[in-house]
Amino acid sequence: GLTNKDLVVDIGSNVGVLLSAFKKYGTSVLGVDPASNIVRIAEKRGIETIDEFLNPSVVKKIIDTKGKAKIITATNVFAHIDDLQNFIKAVKLLLDDNGVFIIEAPYFGNLLEYLEYDTIYHEHLSYLLLKPIMQLADMHDMEVIEVQERDIHGGSFRVFISRKGDYKINESVYQFIDKENKGNYVDELILRKFSQDVSKNRIKLQNLILDLRSEGKKIAGVSAPAKGMTLLNYCRLGPESLSFVTEKSKLKIGRFCPGVHIPVVS
Repeated sequence: GLTNKDLVVDIGSNVGVLLSAFKKYGTSVLGVDPASNIVRIAEKRGIETIDEFLNPSVVKKIIDTKGKAKIITATNVFAHIDDLQNFIKAVKLLLDDNGVFIIEAPYFGNLLEYLEYDTIYHEHLSYLLLKPIMQLADMHDMEVIEVQERDIHGGSFRVFISRKGDYKINESVYQFIDKENKGNYVDELILRKFSQDVSKNRIKLQNLILDLRSEGKKIAGVSAPAKGMTLLNYCRLGPESLSFVTEKSKLKIGRFCPGVHIPVVS
């Protein structure tokens, strides 16, 4: 039900891919991203972007010039934020009447169940379950109204948040919480087992690569994402293990994997 009078704000908007789609459907769009080099790319694509972190003064600037936002998105951003309380305050201030705040992030339950320890790296300050997000929203008189599961990044969840009472709570929220309770992801025994399984996985992977190399085989890595760097460094895999890794991003080609110095090629 969005119209050309409605504003969509994307926090951590990167090069503006998500906002380009909203713009195509006729809404007003605005990005917020503190990475200056990335912001320049977004602007060349025609996506107006504020080159700062989201904070109350940025929110005031947006409201004064553009009005409030009907939709605020934060895709793979929420887990990067240090001060979630002030972040939610800023989001609520920016949100229009009946507005919706949508976050998407890797789901901690998947991290545990599928041994996705490569998603643990410097940018991720939080590992997210639904229940604490609901508690955080509640502190600010907001509530989770819908949850969707996505398959990206080894299993993510998309969480829709609004002011209390603006929307009926979707059945998906209750179903997700029920599943989360059954998973018992905060149990210390489950967390300790995860730790042990991670250690075993490193040895298994090191042995596999050693065996393949001893057979005269060559190994390359496809793509060089941050999670790949966690895997390489934790498992201590350098140029003696992988000949090179490939990339599409021009920002990475011709450089090296940090810590392990494997060359990055086109």
